[in-house]
Amino acid sequence: MRYSLTESGVQLVPVMAALGSWGRLHLPASHELSVRAELLEQGGPELWDRFMDELSEQHLGIPRPPGTPSVFAELQSAYEAEAAGGTLESARPA
Repeated sequence: MRYSLTESGVQLVPVMAALGSWGRLHLPASHELSVRAELLEQGGPELWDRFMDELSEQHLGIPRPPGTPSVFAELQSAYEAEAAGGTLESARPA
């Protein structure tokens, strides 16, 4: 089953980033599983805006600005690098 977000749901990205940040700091979680939350925390509003644009494109059909890098790809790359024993820095695109 595929779920579709509404515009108001997409706008919850900053809230989810804050919850992820709190969780990785205050709950027992491996770095491997919390690296995405760390990346969202460090990326701040610029990354959240790009993420909301990407979610809007996928779920609402609103095209994101041309040439905008994929936040999903960055988050997945960070997880894969951590799972392979890398670091968050090695997962960041050049």
